[in-house]
Amino acid sequence: MSSLAFDVNALQKIPLFDSIVNSLHDGILITDDEGYIKYVNTSYLRLTGVTSSAVLNKKVQVVRKGARLPEVLQTGKALLGIKRKVNDVEYIADISPILVNDRVIGAISVVRDITEIVALSNKLRDYTHRVLELRNKVREIHRAHHCFEDIVSSSKEMEKAKDRARRMAASDMSVLILGESGSGKELFAHAIHNAGPRSASPFVPINCAAFSPQLLSSELFGYEEGAFTGALKGGKLGLFEIANGGTLFLDEIGDMEFDLQSKLLRVLETGEFMRIGGTKPIKVDVRIISATNRDISRLIHELKFREDLYYRLNVISLEIPPLRMRLDDIPPLVEYFLDKYNRRLKKRYVVSKSTIEILHRYHYPGNVRELFNILEFAASTSETEEIRPNDLPIFSKVGPQPSIRRSLSRVARSSEKEAIQEALKSFGTSLEGKRKAAGHLGISLATLYNKIRQYDI
Repeated sequence: MSSLAFDVNALQKIPLFDSIVNSLHDGILITDDEGYIKYVNTSYLRLTGVTSSAVLNKKVQVVRKGARLPEVLQTGKALLGIKRKVNDVEYIADISPILVNDRVIGAISVVRDITEIVALSNKLRDYTHRVLELRNKVREIHRAHHCFEDIVSSSKEMEKAKDRARRMAASDMSVLILGESGSGKELFAHAIHNAGPRSASPFVPINCAAFSPQLLSSELFGYEEGAFTGALKGGKLGLFEIANGGTLFLDEIGDMEFDLQSKLLRVLETGEFMRIGGTKPIKVDVRIISATNRDISRLIHELKFREDLYYRLNVISLEIPPLRMRLDDIPPLVEYFLDKYNRRLKKRYVVSKSTIEILHRYHYPGNVRELFNILEFAASTSETEEIRPNDLPIFSKVGPQPSIRRSLSRVARSSEKEAIQEALKSFGTSLEGKRKAAGHLGISLATLYNKIRQYDI
C-alpha cells in the first residue's frame, strides 16, 4: 500500500479538514501513486453522480471510464481543462500530480461544474446569431437603393453633375446637395453612398422638414427608457447609431430648427452624442450627406441657420440643375417613366410627338417629380394607349412654342452669366467679395461657385 493512504488519513485527522473541503463548490478526488482513489469530497459525488462506496479504494480507470488521471501519474505533468459530461452535468477537470521530493506519490483532480456556463454560452451563441440576423435586416432596410446608372439623363448639365458626384463619392467628406424640390437630390445621395467606400454599410435618410424639433431630436439621437412620457420601454436607437459606419442623409436640412442645429454641430465636431435622458456619450463614425432647396446664405443672414454648421456640412457641394435648364432630359425621362408604368400595369403606353413638344414648353416648377405626375395623370385618363396633348393636365400645356422656349433658355443663361460678372466686378473676387456678390444675387456662396465653374467665368 502506498504511503499516500496514510497521508490522506493524516489529513482527515486535521481539525475541520472534512468540513472545509466538503464546503467547496468544486469537486475533489485524490488518488495514490497507483491510481487508487483515496479521497472524494461531497461536491465530487454530487457532480459525478457516484457514491463514495462505489469509488473509494478502487482504481480510477475502473470506476471512471476514459479517465486521464493515469496519464498524469505516469508523466508527472498536469492536464488542465479536461471536459467531461455525466448525464446532464458538464464539468471541467484540472488534474495535477502530487510531488514529494520530485517523486509522484499521487494525483488530485479538481472538478468544476460548467453546466450553467455551457447553457449561457449556448444562449449567447444563439443571441449573437440573432443579433447578426437583425443587423443584416437593419442593413437591408437602411441601404441605398439607387446608383448613378439609375439617374436618367442625356443633357450636358446633368452629365456634369453626375461626373462631379462620382468624384465626391470617392472621398469621405460631407456633401451638401443643392437643388429645387423634385430635381433628384435624394437620388444623388443614394448614388454617392453606393459608389463610395461605405457602400456596404447603412444608408439612413431622414427628412428634417417632416418632424417637429422634439421628434426630430429623438429620431436622430434616440432616447433612454423613461426619458419622457410615452418613451418606449427599453429606449430607442437614434439614426446616428443605426448609421454608424455608413451614411446619414439629412434631407431638407435648411428646415432644421436652430437649437437642434447646435446639437448636430457638436456631433459633427466630436463624433459623439448622448441619447435623450442618457448620461454616457456614444461615439459614432458617420458620413453626412445633406440636401436643401432653401437659400442657406439668406437663412444665415436671417439668423435661422448656423454659419459654422453650414461650413461643416458644405465641405463639398453639388448643385442639381432644374429640369427647365436641361430640357434634353425630357425624352429619356418620359421613356424611363413609361417603361416602369407599362411593366407595372402590363400596358403599352406611348407618347405622341405633339405631346413631347408640349412637354418641352412647360417650365416644371416641381421638376422631374412633376413630370412623372403629369405623365401618370395623362396615362390614367387617356382613352387609348397613346398619350396625346388632350390627355395632359391643362396647366402643363401653357408655355411658348418650342423654338421660342429654347431661345428663352439661352437668353436666361446669358443674362445669368452677365449678372454674375457684374456682381463680381462690383464686389470683387476675394472670398468676402464673392460672399457679398452671392448675397446680392440672392443665391448661396456654393451656388455662386458652381455658376462660376458652369459659365467658366
